Parts: sequence; C-alpha cells; structure tokens
Amino acid sequence: MSKATRPLAPSTRRLVGLLLLLSGALMGLGLLLKVGIAVYSWSALGSDSPDATKLSLNLVGLLASGLLMRMGLRMRRRLTPSQEREANEIV
Repeated sequence: MSKATRPLAPSTRRLVGLLLLLSGALMGLGLLLKVGIAVYSWSALGSDSPDATKLSLNLVGLLASGLLMRMGLRMRRRLTPSQEREANEIV
C-alpha cells in the first residue's frame, strides 16, 4: 500500500504557484524572441535557413510555457479540475 502525501501548506502553494508563473513567463519571453528571429530569418533566407527548421519546436515551447503559467495560476487559486469546471459553467 502506498501512503498518500499531505497537501502543501497554503503559503507554500502560493510560492510554488508564483514560481511556476514566473518561470512560464520568462520561458515564453525567451521563446518569443527566438520565434521572432526565426521568422525574420525565414523571410530573409527562405525555408533553407537553419532557424526556420527550429520554428516548430519553438512554437511547441511557447505552448509549454503557457501551460506552466496556467498550472501556476491554478495552484495559486487552489482550484482542482472539478472545481474549475464548476466555476466555468454558465448559469
């Protein structure tokens, strides 16, 4: 049998949520800069440029940074997936 772990204290949850938000934002900012360079390189050199081939990976990274920020917001708000569904319902 495995023991269930205790939930984090509220102050720790807020700190971890803030760190997730900050890391997602910084990752997104860096990847936005890389995407801008790749798009410029693609428009200047065409699809043969090395940066243009990495464009799709950078876009997937942007998606991951958005998910990190979403996770941080959910952790700070203490929403579980079931509570989130109830909060989004139209009354």
